[in-house]
Order: sequence, then C-alpha cells, then structure tokens
Amino acid sequence: MLASLQTCSLEELKKEPWRLQIQADNTAEQLRNLVLKNYHVFIQSNQCAAIVKDDLAALKEETTKIEAAIPELQGYCSNFQKEVADVVAKHGDIQFVFEHYLQLTELLEIPQLLEACIHNELFDSALDAIQFANETFQADENAEASRNVVIDCLLREDLQLALCVRVVGYLRRLDALIERNAAAAVGSLEYEKQLKEEFLSCRNVWLSTLSRGISTSEPYQYIIQVIDIKRTSWFDMITQYSAIFGSENVAGKVDPPLCRWATTTVANFIHILMKYAIKLLQLPKIDDFSSIATILEQSLFFGGSLGRVGVDFRAVLVVYFEDHVLNLMTEYWRSACLSASSGSSFSASSKTPIVIASYRSSANGGDYSPPRCLMSFPLLAEFTNALLSSLNELRLCSISSLQNRLGKKYQSAIGTMLLTIADFVEENGLDLHSPAGENNSDNSTTTPRNAS
Repeated sequence: MLASLQTCSLEELKKEPWRLQIQADNTAEQLRNLVLKNYHVFIQSNQCAAIVKDDLAALKEETTKIEAAIPELQGYCSNFQKEVADVVAKHGDIQFVFEHYLQLTELLEIPQLLEACIHNELFDSALDAIQFANETFQADENAEASRNVVIDCLLREDLQLALCVRVVGYLRRLDALIERNAAAAVGSLEYEKQLKEEFLSCRNVWLSTLSRGISTSEPYQYIIQVIDIKRTSWFDMITQYSAIFGSENVAGKVDPPLCRWATTTVANFIHILMKYAIKLLQLPKIDDFSSIATILEQSLFFGGSLGRVGVDFRAVLVVYFEDHVLNLMTEYWRSACLSASSGSSFSASSKTPIVIASYRSSANGGDYSPPRCLMSFPLLAEFTNALLSSLNELRLCSISSLQNRLGKKYQSAIGTMLLTIADFVEENGLDLHSPAGENNSDNSTTTPRNAS
C-alpha cells in the first residue's frame, strides 16, 4: 500500500480519500446486502450458541458430579483391588491344597486314627500319633482332643480293672505331653487330685446310665433292681479306684475325692428311696411291710458290702426307714381307733337295750380269760384284730431303735380306745363291775343292743 502511494502524483493523492470513501461505501453496501441475504445464518448461529451454552452448563454440572464421585469410585476400586488380591491368595491356597492333597488328607485323618487306636486299645500307637502331631503342628490341641476321646469312649463305659489301669496310665503319659504349670505337673499332689476327681466323675456318668433303662412303673421292682445294680457297680468302681490310686486312706484320713463322691452317690441313692419307697408325697408308694422289709434288707446288705471298702451307710438308711415304719404303724392304729369310734357311735344310736351278762371270777382270782360279756361288743374284737394284724406286719420289719417311739404311739392308740369305751359306757349307763346276781332277772327279757 505504501509503495503504491509513493508512485502516485499529488492529484492522485488528493483524490485517494474520495476513492477510499467510495470503496468503503461500496463495501458497506455489499456487506449490508450480504447480511440481508444471509440473515437466517445469524439467527441459527445465535440459536446454536444458546444451545451450546446450555450444553456446556449441563456438561459442567455433570462434570462436577463426576468429580464428587471420583473419591468414592477410588474407594470402590481399592476394595475391589483388595478382594481381587484375596481371591488370588485363596486361589493360590487352593492350588497348594490340590498339590498336597494326599499329605493333607493323612494329617486330617489323625483324629480318626487316634479314636480308632483308642477303641482298639492300641494306646502306644495313639501316643506315637499324638507325639507326631505335636511335633508337626507345635500345639497341644491334638493331645487335649485325644484326651477327651479317652474320657468319652473308655472311662464312661463298662471296663474291667486291667483296662482301667491301662487307661489311667495312658492319661498320665498323655498329660505329660501337654504343657502344664508346676503345681499341676504329672506326679504332683494337685495333679493326682485332679485325676482322681476326673476318674470318679467319668465313672459316675457310666454308673448313672445303668439304671436309666429300668421301668419305674413298679416302684418295688425298680428299687430292688437299682439296689442290685448299684451294689455291684459301686463295689467294682471303688475296687478299681483303690487299685489305681492306692488305699482310700491318705495320711491317716479318708481320701477327699473318694469321700466326696461317696457322699454324693449315697445321697442320690437315698433320694431314690425317698422318691419311690419312703416318702408319701406321690403314688404309687410302697406301704406293704413285706416289701419294705425286703428293701431294707437289701439296702442294709448293700451298705454292709460297701463297708468292706470303707463306705458303710447303713446307719443313714435306718433313720429314713424308721420314720416310714413309724408313720405306717401310726396310720394303722389311727385307722383302727377311728373305726372303733364310728362303730361305737352306731351302737349308741341303736334302740335295742344293752345287757352285760354277769360273770363269776375264779376262786383263786387267777382266771385271765376274757369274760363272755365281751361277745356283745364285736367292735372290741375288730379293734384287737386290727392291732394284732399291725403287729404281725411290724414283725416283718422290726427295727429295735423304734421301740420307745412305737411304744408311745401304741399307748396313745390304746388310750384313745379306752376313752372311746369310757364315753360309750357313760352314754349308755353301763356298769362293767356290777354284782353277779343283779342282772340275772334282766337276761331273760333283754338282748344285746348290737347283737345280730
């Protein structure tokens, strides 16, 4: 442009502004025509700009939400990465298990192997397996588990003395493999005490199972069978205990674990007697003296048998049987008195007059035969028969220590009957000691009130 102006003359330069103005006007006119011709392009451009502006605003909003969700997404990704790592690790473990399947199967069969060895009494093989497991796993759980197997499978079953000795010896060897504190180390007094208590507890579980299958519908048969079972099993168990742990006396005193066990088991046995034979709290009860005598005899024989091993409980048994026999005899005599009293009331209400025949005493006064006039009072015979029947029953189960108490009850029953007779005599105006000839004239006109 500057180069072209340098070549122009002065006149041309003077005309140049006019020419440029005309050119500018032409350009403006062309531009105006172009705008008018393409005005819809501007409208579309404005609309597109508005749409783009709205889209950009929505995009900004979505971008903001995405930015806010990115930390949570990162957390999910981190957790997913950890889960993937765990899955990979588990997959590696599974692959390891598959690669060592046979060896692991053999290790997992150790508990079954121990149980089989114990059931077959292969204690040495079981100890070898336990020692191998301890060396392999460096833990005592297997020894504890096998110890429980011994207790569950053997000590709670019917065992002979030789097998009991072997089992306890096996437990001692097994406990030596288990770490214990110094106070409870194998061979210490505390350990022996714990072993005794465990032995008695496990064997007591076996003893309790022996009487579970006996029917309780017949109390007498149930008690007889229980006594027979417990006599044999208790004696065998105490014999086993003495053979394994020595004498029942320790330092001149009764062995505390054995004493506690004996006290508990005797208390349980007495509870059975109180439940099915002695207590009158439930039916059926045993009130037959022959049955009670048999039970007492068997129970005393039971206590005497255990007395040979230091567990004689006969003195405790007699106390409970004394109370039961005393209650039964008191009930018999009370029933006899009530029957006599009710019978005398019936006789007193009769309209037939009573005549007591006279009798002669022997010359020497030594005739103790009952007077014939008593035949007019069969209630006395019934009362006497009831007393004699009760005494015959008592003969089957006589307990010498009951002499004083039974004597007092018997005197009380006789006194009650005498009071009943006295009331009867007073109500009917009778004279039991009238002279021999007073009532002779009346004998021909009157009959006994309760004569048949």
